[in-house]
Amino acid sequence: MLANFIRTLAAIAGLVVVIPSILGMIVVGISRANKRLSVILGGFYGQILLGGLGVIIHELSHLIMALLFGHRIQSFSLLHIPNAYDPYDTGLGYVNHVWDDHNFYQKMGNVMIGIAPVIGCTTVMVLSTRWLVPDFYNQWLALTGAAPVENRPLVWWQLLVWLILMVNISVGGFDLSRADLQNSRQGLVVLLLLLVISAGICSFVTDYQSVITQLTVFLTPFWLAFGFAIVINLVLWGLLRLFVHVKGNY
Repeated sequence: MLANFIRTLAAIAGLVVVIPSILGMIVVGISRANKRLSVILGGFYGQILLGGLGVIIHELSHLIMALLFGHRIQSFSLLHIPNAYDPYDTGLGYVNHVWDDHNFYQKMGNVMIGIAPVIGCTTVMVLSTRWLVPDFYNQWLALTGAAPVENRPLVWWQLLVWLILMVNISVGGFDLSRADLQNSRQGLVVLLLLLVISAGICSFVTDYQSVITQLTVFLTPFWLAFGFAIVINLVLWGLLRLFVHVKGNY
């Protein structure tokens, strides 16, 4: 019984926390590099021009998740244009929220609120590709072995909107600030407790191999979505580096 509990806990922690965390760190790392390259190309406001929509999605993800977990919103700005004459005014957006530190649900929500932009931006990337360029979406599905969606003729303005979204999300959407990460840490203990409780319940009613099978089936679409976001960010990183190289030669 104890061995099954330990293996179940390891399975849940690995599949639900470790793998998504690794994929999330990869996409965040590439996104930060894209933001730095956008600044090199366009100065401080380059990240606003190339990533403004991404910033809005970033902050909106924080806001929606905070509301879902019952936090009280004090103030927010989905896109803030910093004052060029104020060296301390560098934030592009913010969501100020408070919670009941004795409320299990609200405290656990800090973890999800902190990482919400990674989830929100990945979701928007996948869904916008599905709606705007279904042919490209089907090519990606073919690589995963999934059934294709209904295809439609490509319209130029849809492709343009998709490209603008992909660039903006890759530059301004994924980067988690220090405040985001600190906010997530506030609910880690509660999250760990929840994992232990979940593992205890699962190990009581089934074996760890069944848990692995069910979680893998459920989580594979999310892992694939992260992989898609990583590929898009990498492509943009390569293009931005090329533009920076060309700019440096002039």
